[in-house]
Amino acid sequence: MPDQAHGGAAERRAEESVSARFTRIMNASTSRWGVLTDPPLVALASGAFLLAFLAALGRDAGPSVARALGALALAPIAVALAVSVALRGARRAVVAWLARQPFPVENLNAVLNGLGEALEVTFAGAVPDAAELNVELDKVHPDAFVTGGVEDARTLDIRIGVVDSKRNPAATNHQRYARVRELVERVLVPLAERYPIQSVRVK
Repeated sequence: MPDQAHGGAAERRAEESVSARFTRIMNASTSRWGVLTDPPLVALASGAFLLAFLAALGRDAGPSVARALGALALAPIAVALAVSVALRGARRAVVAWLARQPFPVENLNAVLNGLGEALEVTFAGAVPDAAELNVELDKVHPDAFVTGGVEDARTLDIRIGVVDSKRNPAATNHQRYARVRELVERVLVPLAERYPIQSVRVK
């Protein structure tokens, strides 16, 4: 049977489906601004301004220039701290989103940690035609499509379609999280009205 939990039951289900405490990476994955807390990027930006600050001191550029460059060297750290504080409520927002869905979305921890390549959708009864479903998935992104499934288990696998970036993995993490939410909200929730869904699991 599809999950019909409501109210407190749905929230308890959502609470239990994600980590009790989010790490910096998990918090950052929920926001486009989370990339500003990525330690390598913060260090790179601060280091560049610090080098400019030291060069200005060596060339006797003047106290006003030195102060400005010194402040800029600290700015990336200050921004990272501010964003980190702003994202401390990310877990609460994720739990609220999970509780609103008409079926369980499992293993979202993987997405929040920058992992997960597909969604395994288990249906309560009939399974939709892959070609029909691909039409809807394509409206979200061309790289999201049905890759297979197990007929006896009434499952379909859907490719999330986000390629990891070696240069900026923090940005990719948010893209994956946002894509999963889009696939659930724009495709799977409407689909569940015609083909009841038992569960969705990140894999």
